[in-house]
Amino acid sequence: MAAVTSSIAPTNLSERTSFRSTLRHTGALIRRNLLSTKATPEELMDVTFFPIIMTVMFTYVFGGAMKATVPGGDYLEYLIPGIFVQMLSFGSIGVGIKLNSDFDKGMMDRFRSLPIARTSVLSAHLVSSVLRLLLASMITFTVATCLGFRVHTNVFEFLAGIALLLGLGFGVSWLSLFIGTKVRSPQAVQGVMQVALFPLMFCSSIFSSVQTMPGWLQAFAKVNPLTTAADGARALMVGGPNTMGNSVWITLAWAVGMSVVFAPLALRAYNRHD
Repeated sequence: MAAVTSSIAPTNLSERTSFRSTLRHTGALIRRNLLSTKATPEELMDVTFFPIIMTVMFTYVFGGAMKATVPGGDYLEYLIPGIFVQMLSFGSIGVGIKLNSDFDKGMMDRFRSLPIARTSVLSAHLVSSVLRLLLASMITFTVATCLGFRVHTNVFEFLAGIALLLGLGFGVSWLSLFIGTKVRSPQAVQGVMQVALFPLMFCSSIFSSVQTMPGWLQAFAKVNPLTTAADGARALMVGGPNTMGNSVWITLAWAVGMSVVFAPLALRAYNRHD
């Protein structure tokens, strides 16, 4: 901690609010977050082992029963883009937990006593979250490839699909940061976010076709951002009907909308947090 705080202390007062100083402070805090993760690698279980467990379980336990309900009949090709959505949205919970843990342990009081840009703390947590999600994406793709998943589009469309889901994860991260400033413990952050995301995850097209659901549930599932994200990812990773391409733009709208709504709320709650 001493090495990090010494690296972010500015040399003069005018430097405190400069863009260059903010970048330097953010970089130092990103390093601090990564060192913290290195010291406690179990923090990465949600983005390392959990996607592997979900992929293997749904492929081999539910795949036989589900293959007849999905377009094309290949459940693995249908499932993997959905697993990316599930992993990148749930992986975003960690950023709120880390922020709340900093408040809980008194680290935020230490940061506020330093002459640094206050936004650099949240920016560092966001960048660290994106790095976590990139690691989870690589692990998920490696496991999926070993199980037989193949990309049927091209590398640029596949990367566009990952970027699309990272954008959605970025929006969810702002929500997680907002929750992290409002509740009293890291466990509460996890509980609130899971209560919010679990219904969205299972009432979507991540694991099964929306058409197999009751009519009243289909109405909700079709506007669910995780449904549009899964359909958009499938369009970019394995191809599909042209109508699925609309899901890409809808998902982008969700990602931008969540960021626009929750970023100011998170910043205001962070500045007002005792």
